[in-house]
Amino acid sequence: MKRKGMTLVELLIVISVIAVLSGLLFPVFISICERARITYCVNNLKQVGAALHMYAQDHDGFVPPYTNALDSAYLLPNSNSPELFEAAYRPYTKDKQIWYCPLDPYAGMDTPDLPEGPQPPTWRASYWNLYNHKATSYGITDVVADIAFAPLHINNIPNRAQIRLIWDQRQNRRSPTNMIKDLEKQLCPYAIDFTHYPYLPHWETICDGIELYFDGSVKVINR
Repeated sequence: MKRKGMTLVELLIVISVIAVLSGLLFPVFISICERARITYCVNNLKQVGAALHMYAQDHDGFVPPYTNALDSAYLLPNSNSPELFEAAYRPYTKDKQIWYCPLDPYAGMDTPDLPEGPQPPTWRASYWNLYNHKATSYGITDVVADIAFAPLHINNIPNRAQIRLIWDQRQNRRSPTNMIKDLEKQLCPYAIDFTHYPYLPHWETICDGIELYFDGSVKVINR
Protein backbone atom coordinates (compact mmCIF):
# COMPACT_ATOMS: atom_id res chain seq x y z
CA MET A 1 0.00 0.00 0.00
CA LYS A 2 1.42 3.37 -1.02
CA ARG A 3 2.13 5.66 1.93
CA LYS A 4 0.56 9.09 1.85
CA GLY A 5 2.62 12.24 2.36
CA MET A 6 2.09 14.81 5.07
CA THR A 7 -1.17 16.64 5.04
CA LEU A 8 -1.27 20.43 4.95
CA VAL A 9 -2.32 20.52 8.60
CA GLU A 10 0.58 18.32 9.66
CA LEU A 11 3.01 20.43 7.65
CA LEU A 12 1.73 23.61 9.29
CA ILE A 13 2.09 22.02 12.73
CA VAL A 14 5.72 21.08 12.02
CA ILE A 15 6.47 24.60 10.76
CA SER A 16 4.85 26.10 13.85
CA VAL A 17 6.90 23.88 16.17
CA ILE A 18 10.12 24.84 14.35
CA ALA A 19 9.21 28.52 14.57
CA VAL A 20 8.53 28.27 18.32
CA LEU A 21 11.80 26.42 18.96
CA SER A 22 13.72 28.97 16.90
CA GLY A 23 12.16 31.80 18.88
CA LEU A 24 13.18 30.13 22.13
CA LEU A 25 16.72 29.16 21.10
CA PHE A 26 17.77 32.31 19.22
CA PRO A 27 17.99 34.53 22.32
CA VAL A 28 19.97 31.78 24.05
CA PHE A 29 22.38 31.64 21.12
CA ILE A 30 22.80 35.43 21.13
CA SER A 31 23.34 35.34 24.90
CA ILE A 32 26.09 32.75 24.52
CA CYS A 33 27.74 34.82 21.77
CA GLU A 34 27.59 37.96 23.88
CA ARG A 35 29.01 36.28 26.96
CA ALA A 36 31.84 34.94 24.83
CA ARG A 37 32.32 38.47 23.50
CA ILE A 38 32.55 39.82 27.05
CA THR A 39 35.24 37.29 27.98
CA TYR A 40 37.18 38.01 24.78
CA CYS A 41 36.97 41.78 25.11
CA VAL A 42 37.85 41.79 28.81
CA ASN A 43 41.06 39.97 27.86
CA ASN A 44 41.64 42.41 24.98
CA LEU A 45 41.21 45.46 27.17
CA LYS A 46 43.56 44.07 29.81
CA GLN A 47 46.24 43.84 27.13
CA VAL A 48 45.39 47.37 25.96
CA GLY A 49 45.82 48.52 29.56
CA ALA A 50 49.24 46.88 29.72
CA ALA A 51 50.25 48.63 26.48
CA LEU A 52 48.99 51.93 27.88
CA HIS A 53 51.23 51.59 30.94
CA MET A 54 54.26 50.60 28.87
CA TYR A 55 53.76 53.68 26.71
CA ALA A 56 53.44 55.87 29.81
CA GLN A 57 56.63 54.43 31.31
CA ASP A 58 58.52 55.35 28.15
CA HIS A 59 57.04 58.87 28.01
CA ASP A 60 57.50 60.20 31.54
CA GLY A 61 54.06 59.05 32.64
CA PHE A 62 52.08 60.72 29.88
CA VAL A 63 49.50 58.69 27.95
CA PRO A 64 49.07 58.72 24.14
CA PRO A 65 47.22 61.91 23.11
CA TYR A 66 45.14 60.01 20.57
CA THR A 67 41.49 58.99 20.44
CA ASN A 68 39.13 57.50 17.89
CA ALA A 69 36.41 60.01 18.74
CA LEU A 70 35.40 61.93 15.63
CA ASP A 71 34.32 65.18 17.25
CA SER A 72 37.39 67.40 16.85
CA ALA A 73 35.97 70.68 18.17
CA TYR A 74 37.99 70.51 21.39
CA LEU A 75 40.69 68.02 20.45
CA LEU A 76 44.37 68.55 19.74
CA PRO A 77 45.21 68.70 16.00
CA ASN A 78 45.40 65.26 14.35
CA SER A 79 44.69 63.56 17.68
CA ASN A 80 41.94 61.41 16.14
CA SER A 81 44.13 60.08 13.34
CA PRO A 82 43.96 56.25 13.18
CA GLU A 83 47.48 56.16 11.74
CA LEU A 84 48.97 58.12 14.64
CA PHE A 85 47.02 56.00 17.14
CA GLU A 86 48.37 52.79 15.63
CA ALA A 87 51.92 54.17 15.44
CA ALA A 88 51.88 55.10 19.13
CA TYR A 89 50.95 51.59 20.24
CA ARG A 90 52.79 49.54 17.61
CA PRO A 91 55.90 48.94 19.77
CA TYR A 92 53.77 47.70 22.68
CA THR A 93 51.28 45.33 21.04
CA LYS A 94 52.20 42.21 19.09
CA ASP A 95 48.68 41.20 18.10
CA LYS A 96 46.62 43.86 16.32
CA GLN A 97 43.44 41.87 16.99
CA ILE A 98 43.37 42.96 20.62
CA TRP A 99 42.04 46.30 19.38
CA TYR A 100 38.93 44.79 17.81
CA CYS A 101 35.76 43.27 19.21
CA PRO A 102 34.87 39.99 17.43
CA LEU A 103 31.25 41.12 17.06
CA ASP A 104 32.03 44.52 15.58
CA PRO A 105 30.86 44.42 11.92
CA TYR A 106 32.76 47.67 11.22
CA ALA A 107 36.12 46.67 12.71
CA GLY A 108 38.99 48.22 10.78
CA MET A 109 36.73 50.57 8.86
CA ASP A 110 36.69 54.36 8.66
CA THR A 111 33.34 55.77 9.73
CA PRO A 112 32.63 57.37 6.30
CA ASP A 113 32.95 53.89 4.80
CA LEU A 114 30.39 52.24 7.07
CA PRO A 115 27.86 50.34 4.96
CA GLU A 116 24.39 51.73 4.62
CA GLY A 117 21.71 50.03 6.65
CA PRO A 118 19.27 50.45 9.50
CA GLN A 119 20.41 52.95 12.10
CA PRO A 120 20.97 51.76 15.66
CA PRO A 121 18.84 53.16 18.47
CA THR A 122 19.63 56.82 19.09
CA TRP A 123 20.65 56.23 22.70
CA ARG A 124 23.54 54.06 21.51
CA ALA A 125 24.17 55.90 18.24
CA SER A 126 27.10 57.84 19.69
CA TYR A 127 29.18 54.68 19.85
CA TRP A 128 28.24 53.66 16.32
CA ASN A 129 28.76 56.89 14.42
CA LEU A 130 30.96 59.10 16.62
CA TYR A 131 33.93 56.74 16.83
CA ASN A 132 36.26 55.69 14.06
CA HIS A 133 36.54 51.91 13.94
CA LYS A 134 39.69 51.75 11.81
CA ALA A 135 42.27 51.63 14.61
CA THR A 136 40.05 50.00 17.25
CA SER A 137 36.51 48.85 17.96
CA TYR A 138 36.70 50.27 21.46
CA GLY A 139 35.73 53.82 22.29
CA ILE A 140 38.91 55.60 23.42
CA THR A 141 38.11 58.54 25.67
CA ASP A 142 38.65 61.92 24.04
CA VAL A 143 39.83 63.26 27.41
CA VAL A 144 43.38 62.16 26.52
CA ALA A 145 43.35 64.62 23.62
CA ASP A 146 41.01 67.28 24.98
CA ILE A 147 42.65 70.71 25.15
CA ALA A 148 41.27 71.08 28.70
CA PHE A 149 43.17 68.02 29.99
CA ALA A 150 45.95 67.08 27.55
CA PRO A 151 48.76 66.30 27.93
CA LEU A 152 47.38 63.83 30.44
CA HIS A 153 49.57 62.15 33.05
CA ILE A 154 48.57 58.63 34.04
CA ASN A 155 48.61 59.62 37.73
CA ASN A 156 46.43 62.68 37.22
CA ILE A 157 43.24 61.32 35.70
CA PRO A 158 40.13 63.54 35.88
CA ASN A 159 36.94 62.05 37.23
CA ARG A 160 33.63 62.06 35.41
CA ALA A 161 32.32 64.97 37.43
CA GLN A 162 35.19 67.15 36.21
CA ILE A 163 34.57 66.09 32.63
CA ARG A 164 30.86 66.78 33.01
CA LEU A 165 31.62 70.25 34.35
CA ILE A 166 33.89 71.09 31.40
CA TRP A 167 31.19 69.89 29.01
CA ASP A 168 28.55 71.98 30.76
CA GLN A 169 30.75 75.06 30.60
CA ARG A 170 31.22 74.60 26.88
CA GLN A 171 27.49 74.24 26.43
CA ASN A 172 26.87 77.34 28.57
CA ARG A 173 24.99 75.25 31.09
CA ARG A 174 25.20 74.99 34.85
CA SER A 175 25.49 71.56 36.39
CA PRO A 176 24.04 71.34 39.91
CA THR A 177 26.07 68.98 42.05
CA ASN A 178 22.95 67.01 42.94
CA MET A 179 22.53 66.12 39.26
CA ILE A 180 25.94 64.46 39.03
CA LYS A 181 25.39 60.76 39.57
CA ASP A 182 27.67 58.66 41.73
CA LEU A 183 28.90 56.86 38.62
CA GLU A 184 30.06 60.16 37.16
CA LYS A 185 32.26 60.76 40.21
CA GLN A 186 34.39 57.75 39.34
CA LEU A 187 37.60 58.11 37.40
CA CYS A 188 37.21 58.46 33.69
CA PRO A 189 37.68 55.12 31.86
CA TYR A 190 40.32 54.97 29.13
CA ALA A 191 38.42 52.64 26.78
CA ILE A 192 34.84 51.41 26.60
CA ASP A 193 33.29 48.53 24.70
CA PHE A 194 29.58 48.61 24.08
CA THR A 195 27.66 46.11 22.03
CA HIS A 196 27.71 46.24 18.27
CA TYR A 197 24.56 46.65 16.26
CA PRO A 198 22.66 44.43 15.30
CA TYR A 199 23.26 42.48 18.55
CA LEU A 200 21.85 45.27 20.71
CA PRO A 201 18.33 43.98 21.57
CA HIS A 202 19.62 40.86 23.33
CA TRP A 203 22.83 42.41 24.67
CA GLU A 204 20.82 44.89 26.73
CA THR A 205 19.79 42.12 29.08
CA ILE A 206 23.37 41.07 29.84
CA CYS A 207 25.52 44.12 30.57
CA ASP A 208 25.90 47.81 29.89
CA GLY A 209 29.45 47.62 28.68
CA ILE A 210 33.07 46.91 29.53
CA GLU A 211 35.36 49.65 30.82
CA LEU A 212 39.15 49.80 30.97
CA TYR A 213 40.48 52.24 33.55
CA PHE A 214 43.83 53.98 33.55
CA ASP A 215 45.09 51.79 36.39
CA GLY A 216 44.73 48.77 34.10
CA SER A 217 41.61 47.34 35.75
CA VAL A 218 38.71 46.19 33.59
CA LYS A 219 35.11 46.17 34.77
CA VAL A 220 31.96 44.71 33.28
CA ILE A 221 29.23 47.25 33.96
CA ASN A 222 25.99 45.40 34.68
CA ARG A 223 22.48 46.76 34.83
